[in-house]
Amino acid sequence: MAFRITTEWIIDIPDDFEHRVEDGKLIFWKTGSTVITVAFSLPEGIDKLELLNQIQQRRPEDVLETFVSTKGEIVGLGYTRIQKREGEKNRLSLYTFTASERSCLQAAFYLDDPDDLEWAKAVWQSTVYRPEEGAAD
Repeated sequence: MAFRITTEWIIDIPDDFEHRVEDGKLIFWKTGSTVITVAFSLPEGIDKLELLNQIQQRRPEDVLETFVSTKGEIVGLGYTRIQKREGEKNRLSLYTFTASERSCLQAAFYLDDPDDLEWAKAVWQSTVYRPEEGAAD
């Protein structure tokens, strides 16, 4: 099911996920998977490539794999790492940043089953950006 995160960003999450808004973030979950999304405006004076370069430079040291995406007027950066939480099972996580000239959609996928990584990457790759009518990019 397509969910409109903002007027500009749409993400396609399967119907079997529950969802809620918490602290300005849209959270989707079902047993074994959680997806947290948040959109933000690009800082003034920073373009989409510069933003992704800054994010790439600040990635944690324990990144397992990095992904780059370009699709039309949007660009993306993603990386995986193991989420370690005391007293809980380790989870594979995919952190993604998809940027336009105006804004960025950040999504974090937390996966109990590492085999779900291909699904998470497909959801990220299918992110849709639709600029607001009359907005100049």
